[in-house]
Amino acid sequence: MPRLRSLTSLLAVLFFLFSAGAFAQGRTVKGTVIDSATKQGLGGASVTVQGTSQTVVTDADGTFKLDRAPDAELVLSVEAAGYSSKEVTLPPGTETTRVALAPKSGEEEIVVTGRASGTRRKNVAVAITKVKAEQLTEVSAPTIDLALQGKVAGANIQSNDGAPGGGAQVRLRGVSSINGQAEPLFVLDGLLVSNIAIPSGISAVTKSDAGSNKSLRQDSLVNRIADFNAEDIESIEVLKGAAAAAIYGAKASNGVVIINTRKGTPGPPRIDFIQRFGVSALSNELGARTFNNVDDAVKAFGEPARPYYKAGVTYDHDKDLAGRHDLASESILSINGGGEGGLRYYIAGSVKNDPGIIENTGYQKQSLRLNIGKDLSDIWKISVNSYLIHSVASRGIVNNDNTNTSFYIVVPFIPNFYDLRRKADGTYPHNPFSSNDNNPLQTAALMKNDESVWRILSSVDSTLRLFETGDQRLEFLANGGIDRFNQENDLLFPTSLYWAPSLGLPGTSLFATTTNLNYNLGANLLHNWQPTDRDFSTTTTGGVQYESRDLATLRVVGRNLVAGQGNVGAATAISVGQQLELVHDRGGYVQEEVLLLERKMAVTAALRGDSSSTNGNPNALYFYPKASASYRFLAPTDNVDDMKLRVAYGETGNQPLYGQRFTGLGISTNLNGFPATGVTGIAGDPNIHPERAREIEVGTDLSLFGGRATLELNLYQRQITDLLLQRAVAPSTGFTTQLFNGGVLRNRGIEIALEGTPVQRDVRWQTGVTFALNRSQITSLPVPAYNYTDFGLSYGVHRIEQGQSATQIVGNDGLKPDGTCCVVSKLGDSEPDFTMHFSNRISYGGFTLFALLDWQKGSSIVNITRNLYDSG
Repeated sequence: MPRLRSLTSLLAVLFFLFSAGAFAQGRTVKGTVIDSATKQGLGGASVTVQGTSQTVVTDADGTFKLDRAPDAELVLSVEAAGYSSKEVTLPPGTETTRVALAPKSGEEEIVVTGRASGTRRKNVAVAITKVKAEQLTEVSAPTIDLALQGKVAGANIQSNDGAPGGGAQVRLRGVSSINGQAEPLFVLDGLLVSNIAIPSGISAVTKSDAGSNKSLRQDSLVNRIADFNAEDIESIEVLKGAAAAAIYGAKASNGVVIINTRKGTPGPPRIDFIQRFGVSALSNELGARTFNNVDDAVKAFGEPARPYYKAGVTYDHDKDLAGRHDLASESILSINGGGEGGLRYYIAGSVKNDPGIIENTGYQKQSLRLNIGKDLSDIWKISVNSYLIHSVASRGIVNNDNTNTSFYIVVPFIPNFYDLRRKADGTYPHNPFSSNDNNPLQTAALMKNDESVWRILSSVDSTLRLFETGDQRLEFLANGGIDRFNQENDLLFPTSLYWAPSLGLPGTSLFATTTNLNYNLGANLLHNWQPTDRDFSTTTTGGVQYESRDLATLRVVGRNLVAGQGNVGAATAISVGQQLELVHDRGGYVQEEVLLLERKMAVTAALRGDSSSTNGNPNALYFYPKASASYRFLAPTDNVDDMKLRVAYGETGNQPLYGQRFTGLGISTNLNGFPATGVTGIAGDPNIHPERAREIEVGTDLSLFGGRATLELNLYQRQITDLLLQRAVAPSTGFTTQLFNGGVLRNRGIEIALEGTPVQRDVRWQTGVTFALNRSQITSLPVPAYNYTDFGLSYGVHRIEQGQSATQIVGNDGLKPDGTCCVVSKLGDSEPDFTMHFSNRISYGGFTLFALLDWQKGSSIVNITRNLYDSG
């Protein structure tokens, strides 16, 4: 018996020890974190056991595993970027769970309100549009600016032409300048990046600048925002109004587009791969007249038509020229994750090949992105964002020309009974219906117009917490970065082209190289004060910035090439042109944001000062203030959850273009045996300064039906003063015109955005509609009305005239009563009557169907292609 009792005691002790060990070991909890709308797993979500240091990150499919979790009741805190956090209680013994996180409402979004600060959308007193990553990539677009089409109320985004590689223009709330910069400011991860479009120099052949329009920007330009990939972007914030953009001062009159790229998230590596294939095809053939007999053909084209006409035989010149549909492809690989010590990384690479529909046109791009973040300590964080891009755009010759060399200048006048196609021996037939024998199919096959770009961008952001108490925090934020690209344009028009002799010196080779360097430096202080026993909080920011832009372009044109040779050195006549631009900007700002009255009222005030070497006085400071206020009414009526009323005022600027303060020098020449240079005839203005936009905006935001619908309404009036203009001066001055500041342009508009989720069950249906219109008027013009450089009254030109729209088009409109030409009247307006966007997204499980309709009513254009086809 004693032995039995001893054995029983030993077993009891072992059982106790085993039980204690088991209790210390705890339980294993497995679970899944999903999107409440799509039911798909959420990778990268963090799951923390409250009261402990246990934290895990979900795998790509949303699953997680917690080892040694306490056996007692425990609370899991679950968080994921873009979703509302959630706490889940697990009773003792429960070992599995499924957590559904709801996507954050628009009110919970953090949007930019300053150079170094942001706030929740529900407290913002200005109109800011935020476009998320999934909205940019739902439908493939050539460039990120074109990916914004139909997604931003008040944005007019249009392609300059259909050439591969992009080329677009963005206008926010109408036209804000006549002779100044028209594009918005683009900011990538805090770095002010270049969106310049540099002419290739093809006008040396086309003489596109020889007519009434002297601009070189007729060369099928590529703006450099085309370099970036939509898949690398986390979100884009569009600051349309002056009150929102004023913190960027003298560069923000046309709005600001802030691009935030993807960053790494803690957790194991997540690998994503995207593969796209597609084809492009000619969407609209303009066609040609078909002749019923040879006499009609001869009547139209003269005797050269007689030997070629064959009854019933026609050729499709549109398709022969632009009928290619080669396979396009795009491959994108990204790796995203984070390790111990606060390390986060995002690595992405892409390869794109987009063949054009015309021979020797297309676009190829390779890119590599590396974003790294690191917590150096509990109070110091740093992130480095880098981008390497290489692209080659082959553009053809499709825009304006005055030498009968461009494809679509010639094609309209070739009868469809004449065969232009390549012969069996590899040669092309001459074109007897062209003054210079131009066969556009031969031109497309033998010419070259390539634009190669290497671009590197790198920015560094550092945040250091200087001190923190229970209700206050002071942080120092420093940022800097460089944006450097080298663009090479390589053009060749060999002597074998039939039209080459018509230029006088047969055969043209052109090489141009452009180097652009932008760099930014900034230092900011950010102070938050949020008393625990008060119903208000404040955010105070201030900082200084230094920005530099250095642009250098060198063009070499060689004419009269040695037969069979294509480099510039094989020419007997060589000309060289160079352009250098260097701009230095300095600025600083202070801003105060206050939340009052139980955080229902938000008040913001800021002041920025800027100086620039583009101004007549490079040391003069120009100040740009802003102020805004909003108040939220919680559940004011049935089905209205939240109503916010807001009003804002702000001022922004538009810098003079480089060199407008100086008198330009002309082409160097020889004068009495000595080298000399002349002036261009345009006198600079030593007092030139930025245009100034003053805008007042009022609006309301409503959250309806339990957050299932939102409505945004904006009304604005923007007045731009001190416009950059030219005026005629007395010939005795030695000049013909002079640059100066003067005149007033006014824009008024309305923007409405309605979004809703009519169905939110297993099937989720999201729908939205936006409406925008803008009306401009030149209310003051200190010079006589004039026609803006265009293509003549026979086609239609933009006319700058007091009391009229800044975008009106006038032209010849019939004969005068005496029978002479012509009555000149308004024919149209390039400003749309209005724009509307309709979007629908239906999700079920892992399947999503998305549709977008972008509708523009009005907006006249000067369609010279159509005019030529009608004439031919």
